[in-house]
Amino acid sequence: MLKRLYQSPAYQTATLPDSYWVASAGNLPECDQMPDEGTITADVAIIGGGYCGLSAALELAESGIDVAVFDAGRSGWGASGRNGGFCCMGGSGKSYAQLSKKFGDDQTRHFAKLQHSAIDLVASRLEEWNIDADRHSDGEVILAHKANRVAELRKEAEENNHFTGIESEFLTKDELRERGLCAQETHAGLHVKKGFGLHPLKYLAGLHRACVTKGVRIFEQATIEDLQDTGDGYILTCKNVRISANKVVIATNGYSAENLPDWIGGRLMPVFSGILVTRPMSDHELAVQGWTSDLMAFDTRILLHYFRKLPDNRFMFGGRGGITAIPAAFDDAKQHLLAHFRRMFPAWQDVEITHHWNGLACLSQSFRPYLGRVPGHRDVWTGLAWHGNGVALGSLAGKMLGQQILGTKGPDDVGAIMGTPPDRFPLSKFRRIGRSLAYRYYGLRDEFA
Repeated sequence: MLKRLYQSPAYQTATLPDSYWVASAGNLPECDQMPDEGTITADVAIIGGGYCGLSAALELAESGIDVAVFDAGRSGWGASGRNGGFCCMGGSGKSYAQLSKKFGDDQTRHFAKLQHSAIDLVASRLEEWNIDADRHSDGEVILAHKANRVAELRKEAEENNHFTGIESEFLTKDELRERGLCAQETHAGLHVKKGFGLHPLKYLAGLHRACVTKGVRIFEQATIEDLQDTGDGYILTCKNVRISANKVVIATNGYSAENLPDWIGGRLMPVFSGILVTRPMSDHELAVQGWTSDLMAFDTRILLHYFRKLPDNRFMFGGRGGITAIPAAFDDAKQHLLAHFRRMFPAWQDVEITHHWNGLACLSQSFRPYLGRVPGHRDVWTGLAWHGNGVALGSLAGKMLGQQILGTKGPDDVGAIMGTPPDRFPLSKFRRIGRSLAYRYYGLRDEFA
């Protein structure tokens, strides 16, 4: 039996979430249906049909490898279809300076270079595959939510310049207002000029189609319940179906089971993130609030908010979701998120919210992503823990997983920051309790420190 961190509603796979992305994506590509019984064979079996899993599948299939992807729901059911659509720099819960203290400047710059390449990879796919994913935004803006965070923004600008070489521009409160970036509790901004916003499910659908074109089989409603090493390959089990494969990729990220394989247990902290989307607003309504820009934005809170104006003048606002997967917790989190939205954008107090949904972002014990072989296993590979930045980094990580399996890339290409496996959380059985206590503390710091 699979061991899960949250209650069963978090892993309900029968339907896609009631999100704006699902409502506006158009016709999504069909998946293969799992047979009731029998055997499926593949060179490589991939568990998880999101950005990472499908990117690995595509890289392998383009080299003639027979690949089968198995998703507990369907492509886009998990975080790849629920996220905020920020294709941007990021992937670690640590700053560049903190990473540099542990890994050195060269490895930190390499990690930043990978993030840069990840954004470029998604951009090239949208262009090459002619995907209309509602792309917009010249980078993103970080907003200081308190006056004492302004100095931190200036420090971050220096770090960005030192480690990434990406152009950034510091904006005063008046300059934010002039550029249509006016929100309450905003004292300054840093415009980082790399990345863009997109419709995450339209991009995912395009990636799915590219995989199918290359011969990848993608199965839906295919929960893998067991994984056994036979000595010369692997047997995966899905109800009465046996899957025989030479190699396995686990690309389930925050939706991973604690015991598939056992190594994952205690190393990840999936956290709920919630998103609200408004009805389309008129240009006048946007101007009254003073937010007319299409730049992606997030604030300097530890429990940060992330938001952007969508191309049809809807407004998307995301932040912390529930702490458990019961309906009451989700309802409380929605009201909490709505209160913060109305506080930051008071002119939109009465604007209708048309969609609200939750998804699991994934943190690791090390606050770094991991990409590589699962320790203790011959040919089981994984990519996980994007820390809320999986659109870009998950896409590149999947491609690099495929390259590692093919032998065309090695550990030096991944680098030490992404190539070092995370440890287990201390007292990992109680990490949900620890996370809840940390949320209380972080919330107080965000408000009063």
